[in-house]
Amino acid sequence: MATLSPDTENDVQVTFEDQQKINRFARNNARLQDIKEELVAKKKEVQNLEDAVDELVLVDSDELIPYPFLK
Repeated sequence: MATLSPDTENDVQVTFEDQQKINRFARNNARLQDIKEELVAKKKEVQNLEDAVDELVLVDSDELIPYPFLK
């Protein structure tokens, strides 16, 4: 098993181009996570709207739902 000496432990060289790629990846990954969360929220919203439509379809015409109209 190879171990790093204290001198070589901190000798990692990252070029400017590599750092730019790392930063771009981090930004894109964070954006991806945000979009995934937004997608979950939108799917839930669509499901709620579909459920509401289904409930309205099931309502008899005798059981009209009052809707307050603004004047």
